[in-house]
Amino acid sequence: MIQILTIFMLVQFAGILLATQLFNNQTYASAVANQISNTPISGLFFVLYIVIITALILVIFRYFKADRIIILWERIIILITSFFVFYVAISSLSADVGYAVTPQYLFSGIAAAFAFLFLYGKMRRPSMKNTAAIISSIGVGLILGLSFGPIAALFLIGILAVYDFIAVFITKHMLTLANVAMQNNLALMVNVDEYAAVPKSSMSNEQLSAYSKAVRENQIKIPKEINAAAVKGSILIPASVGLGTGDLAVPLMVAISSYKLYLNFTLSIFIAVGGTFGLILTMFILRRYKRALPAIPPILFGILCSLLAYFLVFAKPPF
Repeated sequence: MIQILTIFMLVQFAGILLATQLFNNQTYASAVANQISNTPISGLFFVLYIVIITALILVIFRYFKADRIIILWERIIILITSFFVFYVAISSLSADVGYAVTPQYLFSGIAAAFAFLFLYGKMRRPSMKNTAAIISSIGVGLILGLSFGPIAALFLIGILAVYDFIAVFITKHMLTLANVAMQNNLALMVNVDEYAAVPKSSMSNEQLSAYSKAVRENQIKIPKEINAAAVKGSILIPASVGLGTGDLAVPLMVAISSYKLYLNFTLSIFIAVGGTFGLILTMFILRRYKRALPAIPPILFGILCSLLAYFLVFAKPPF
């Protein structure tokens, strides 16, 4: 739980930090001029795009051996999003060290080189999957946050919350996509291994015997430092907790787009904190019911609570 929350907060606050460089000294007119749209209909079209892409992926996996296609798609996403993140980071770093003239073509070349090296590293080292997912989530959140206005962003996350609920509990195709991502080690979600202490008294003799056999045959591997900290009278059950890149990127989109309301990031910080609260709520529900859950609805609930708190304490809503 702590690791997932740390990753979530890292994406939110790192994305907001990079956005401060992009919005630095911008006026309201220039910030709005750079966005695609501030109307809810643009958010609806984006959701339709996600639904179509998801349907295509499911059809491909059902009727074709398409591992290479999905892997290629993942690599393209990593390349584009990491390029954007590296470009913003390098540009802001150059400004901090005092370059009077900004050679944009040079920054683009350096960012592209870093993006290709980063992609190559992920291809060579499967353990970089979480890092690639984090960088991609920051990139997607930045791109969408800059492209959409705050109203469109709120409408979009609302529609995505409904879609997420349907995809997990009704059609369950989100679970299929999650399995595809894990089986192919795709950077479409972050995965963290956790261990739950289960009282031996709650298990039957057959279950305890099967657990002991699995440990002896190395089918279940518990790190020594974790095993030593286990509660006496309990056994440790390993479990993998995953969070999709969309669950990381969408709240960041809302946080960044909210800058355009007041030309400061106070509201963005509130939204990031609210999204974190929503994820904590998701984790507690997950611990209670131990089944796959849609993360965006609770995250949206946390964001709405943070918006309410901000407008009650600091400012009236501008819409």
